[in-house]
Amino acid sequence: MKLKVLYVFLIFSIGSLHGQNISVANEYLLLAENFKKDLKRDSAIVYYEKTAAIFQSLGNHEQLVNSYNQIGVLHTSQDKYEEAKKYLDQALSIGLSSLDSNHLVIATTYISLGVNYAAQENYNQSLFYHTKALSIRLSKLGENHADVATSYGNIGNVYFRSKDFDKAIEAHLLAMKIRENLFGNKSTEITQSYTNLGNAYKEKKEYLSALDYYLKALQNKLDQLGLKHKELIVFYKNVSDTYYLMNEKENGDLYKAKADEISN
Repeated sequence: MKLKVLYVFLIFSIGSLHGQNISVANEYLLLAENFKKDLKRDSAIVYYEKTAAIFQSLGNHEQLVNSYNQIGVLHTSQDKYEEAKKYLDQALSIGLSSLDSNHLVIATTYISLGVNYAAQENYNQSLFYHTKALSIRLSKLGENHADVATSYGNIGNVYFRSKDFDKAIEAHLLAMKIRENLFGNKSTEITQSYTNLGNAYKEKKEYLSALDYYLKALQNKLDQLGLKHKELIVFYKNVSDTYYLMNEKENGDLYKAKADEISN
C-alpha cells in the first residue's frame, strides 16, 4: 500500500512539475514576443533561449524548433548571419529527425534560412529553401491559402533581388491570385502584391503595366487609410516616379505634389 501511495505521489509530482515548466516556458515566450515587438532583439533572444531550454527538457520538439527559428530570425535581423544559421541549422536538424518532414514548423525554418541567404545575396540558396517551404505549405494547406501566397511572394522577392524580373512577376501573380480569391481586390494583402508587381514591371521598363499596379495599390491605400496618412507617401512616389520615367512630367509633378503635401 505504501509503495502504491508513493507511486501516485511521484506521478502527481512529475505531472505538477511538467505543468509548472510549461507555464514558465509560456511566460518566457510571452516576454520574448513582447521584446521582439519592441525591437529589443537581444532581450528577446535571451528569453527565446530560456524557452528553448525548457522545451528541450520536456521533449517538446515542435516548440523547441520554433524557439530556435525565432532566435535565428532575430540574429538575421541584426546581420549576424552565421550565428543565425547555427540556430536555424539546429532547428532543421531537430525538426527533420523528430517531426514529420512536411511539418509546417519546418517550413518556417526553411523560410528563415531563405531570408538569411537572401540577405547575404546568395539567391540560389535562398530560392532552394523558399521552394522547399512552398512545397510543404502546398502539401499541408492546399493551393488557396494565405501562407502559400506568402511563399510565392517570398520567391518573387528573391527573383526580384536577383534581377530575374520575369520569374519575379510569375511568382507575384500567383500570390496575387490567391490573395484576390481569399481577401478580395481591396485588401491589405493584395496591395502588397500590386506593389511588388509594379516594382518588377518598372525594372523591366514596362511602365504602363507598372503604373497600372501602382495606381491600384495607391487607391487601396487611400480607401484603407484616408487622404493624409504618412504611409501614402511611398505610394504617391511610386506613381510619380513612373510617370517621370514615361516622360509625363505633368502627371509626375501632380503625384509628387500629393506626396509632398502629406510629408510637410
